[in-house]
Amino acid sequence: MIDLEDLIQRAIDPSTVKLEGTLTNPPSFGVYVIDSDDGSTHYRFGSHPVRQHELEDKFGGCELEYLFLSREDAAAMTAALNRPEI
Repeated sequence: MIDLEDLIQRAIDPSTVKLEGTLTNPPSFGVYVIDSDDGSTHYRFGSHPVRQHELEDKFGGCELEYLFLSREDAAAMTAALNRPEI
């Protein structure tokens, strides 16, 4: 079971990475929230900020929710956030 609090503790402040070209140094992976027209919320992840720009182009906007140094942490957080409420 994924411990969300543990993942949240591993998230970093976006100001701790430096933009170099189209990516950051050190490499970072964002978790982004997308609000759909039907009122639903979805989460996506990917290399920051490239994925953010892709999502903005595709959906008209997105918000950075979490930033990680680990792609696996970003994927785990996205999977947990997209899990339907029970």
